[in-house]
Amino acid sequence: MVRRFALLLTLLAALLAACGGDAAPTTQPTTVAELPPTAAAATGIPTAPAATAAPTAAATDTPAASPTPAPLTTDSRTGRPALARGALTARPIVAMIDNHPDAYPQTGLDEAAVVFEALAEYGVTRYMALYAPELVPVQGEIGPVRSARIYFVQWAMGFRAIYTHAGGSPAGLERLAADNNNLVIDIDLVYLEDRGIFSYSRRERGRLAPHNLYTRPGRVELFGQERAAESLATDVSQVGFLYAADDPGLGAANPASSIGYYFLYSDDPVGWFYEPGTNEYFRTRRNRPHIDAVSGEQLSFKSVAVMEVNEAPIPGDPKGRIDQDVIGEGAAVVFANGGQTAATWRKESEEGPLRFFDESGAEIVFPAGPLWIAAIPSLGNLTIN
Repeated sequence: MVRRFALLLTLLAALLAACGGDAAPTTQPTTVAELPPTAAAATGIPTAPAATAAPTAAATDTPAASPTPAPLTTDSRTGRPALARGALTARPIVAMIDNHPDAYPQTGLDEAAVVFEALAEYGVTRYMALYAPELVPVQGEIGPVRSARIYFVQWAMGFRAIYTHAGGSPAGLERLAADNNNLVIDIDLVYLEDRGIFSYSRRERGRLAPHNLYTRPGRVELFGQERAAESLATDVSQVGFLYAADDPGLGAANPASSIGYYFLYSDDPVGWFYEPGTNEYFRTRRNRPHIDAVSGEQLSFKSVAVMEVNEAPIPGDPKGRIDQDVIGEGAAVVFANGGQTAATWRKESEEGPLRFFDESGAEIVFPAGPLWIAAIPSLGNLTIN
């Protein structure tokens, strides 16, 4: 009896133990993430690897890009303009300037950024003056304004200029008409006068016609706004030359203190004399100082480039006009910082810019300030001292 009761108790205990295995736990097990490191180690439960800092980029020796310096657009001493490439946002202004004896003295050449001088006819030269009012405002009038020639037009096309003139040769006028205000905007002041339009020019009563026609850059710009607004916008990013600060030491190796040249007749010379104190070249014509009509001062320019350009009379032209080959390349000599540099000029097309290169093929860098360009038939007409 006692054995049966003990066996019954044993069976009952085993049954209760088996039933207790299905009971839900009263507490949830601690998760791995909640375990402190020591507890996790004690339990033998693997832990996630410790977080590490994100790798940083290895330091390099590459320097930070420096900003491109702004082009020099003025002579630091005088404030006169330098037609620096990359500085313009609008078309520059070009005006044909008379060089007949009845036109002396001219007005406004001393405010130009660039002046071209080349033959017209019968040994008389003509100037093409280029102004950039957005770089340096032009204070006064310019003139006397004279007629166009096709080679001047072709030079002006490379500058994307507003081209101001008073009539012109048949070839020059035909080329301007065909261009239709594309490469240049055409302002023919005589054409406008013939139609009773005098808003853009005036006549000086104290001078004989046709050597008495004057304009102002503001009037030229007004013409563009009123009569050619659709043509004003154009790409001028490649217009201009390269400039740097004055460095007279650059000329010491090959100095040139005076320059002389003529176009057709040796008794009609042009001279330039270098002034070290200002690093400028002062101009004479026929051995006399070339004076501006308004300032009364002798013309001076920062640099002078003399280029050889083939010229020949136009067959059968009733006025003895000539043509000149200004597209292509040729020999030149550049005078700057008191020295001389043998050079080559290049202009690859009508729309292409005029450039000057030294003997190594590098483009010439001029000292910042106005530049005078003389196109003569032969460098044999040039003397240097």
